[in-house]
Amino acid sequence: MTHLLTSVEAAKYLSYSEQTLRMSRSTGKLSGVKAPKFIKLGVKSVRYTVEDLDQWIEEASGIQ
Repeated sequence: MTHLLTSVEAAKYLSYSEQTLRMSRSTGKLSGVKAPKFIKLGVKSVRYTVEDLDQWIEEASGIQ
């Protein structure tokens, strides 16, 4: 089973503020690249997988 992180946990994992991560969901960009994938649960609840965050880190840093 995949562990899901809250926005606060994901922001800490990525070393961004929760507000910056929240804005990236609206703009589609974080640090000038496509924002990390997220899962919407219900109306207000958002979660991230560690795998998706790690993939975003690789893409953002240019590691493929």
